[in-house]
Amino acid sequence: MKIVGISGSMNTNSTTKQAVSIVLDAAKSAGASVELIHLADWKLPLYDDREDPSTYPEIVHRFIQTVSEADGLVIGSPEYHGTLTGALKNSLDFLEGRYLRDKQVAILGVAGGSMGATNTVNTLQLILRNLHAWPLPASPSIPSAYNAFTPEGTLKDERLQARLELLGKQLVQFVHSMNPQAEKQVH
Repeated sequence: MKIVGISGSMNTNSTTKQAVSIVLDAAKSAGASVELIHLADWKLPLYDDREDPSTYPEIVHRFIQTVSEADGLVIGSPEYHGTLTGALKNSLDFLEGRYLRDKQVAILGVAGGSMGATNTVNTLQLILRNLHAWPLPASPSIPSAYNAFTPEGTLKDERLQARLELLGKQLVQFVHSMNPQAEKQVH
């Protein structure tokens, strides 16, 4: 079983990347192989709905292939001006429903303020349902992210750390329950 995480931040020292990594590490401990796509490292062009998608650069085709071959996804975004980042929305625009149909997706949001990233996780729920994916019901949000992590990359709030770890384990369980063969597939 392969789980792919997408960090929707363009910040190289991203707290979103740290949060997605916590979920991926938990999925790995539950038996999945994992891969992280940190959008700061993937120079995707702007989606422009061109007539011939084959003319997009190779990085776009690699992104689509990586996501479509995943059995499940973890998608996280910082909250910018009340919603997900433009970089994440742009990357999702390259995906058609056929690439995400019936995929289980763990969603999380990261916010600089104390209110959390509720709008971000709600918007991601809508987008992913429109792409025919199955977002997990739990969508944690990390408030005051600039001060939420230890130097080792774990969350200072042990309960929130446990929620992210549980999210990774639940994702593996949901993927397995929807596709028992995923565990046996070689990636």
